[in-house]
Amino acid sequence: MEMNLRFSEDEMVSALIALRENEKPVYGFFAAFFALIPAVSMYFLFADMGGALYVMFAIPPAMVGFAARFVGRSYKFKHRLPVGFLGVFAHLVGCYLLSLNPFLYLMAPVAFVISASVAKVKLERVHIWALDQEEMGKINTNKQLNRD
Repeated sequence: MEMNLRFSEDEMVSALIALRENEKPVYGFFAAFFALIPAVSMYFLFADMGGALYVMFAIPPAMVGFAARFVGRSYKFKHRLPVGFLGVFAHLVGCYLLSLNPFLYLMAPVAFVISASVAKVKLERVHIWALDQEEMGKINTNKQLNRD
């Protein structure tokens, strides 16, 4: 019973186990929390420059997301939700401290999407296949873990 032609069941199970062992969402949250300091300081850099393009306001939420991606290595959206909220927090604090245009407060959902999407690790093809096969119930990692 061949599941697909690209990867064997053992390859997918070992890739899925490795993916889950490398994922550390709590560490990712704390890295994003500590990245708030340089992210908010970017707004002071924008103020020192005398103004900023609206595209530049994507940089602080992206910094929060990159910190969470580097440390947390999360691929699940539920683990990236707090990182998105921290990106929104950085954006709102920066807008408040600099007394920016109220229009920029409406960009908070954009800041959420930027920080949450940047925090996602890029999955290899074997990981994508393994996650799909597990979701369909064709592979079971618990059985493989108990065999060792």
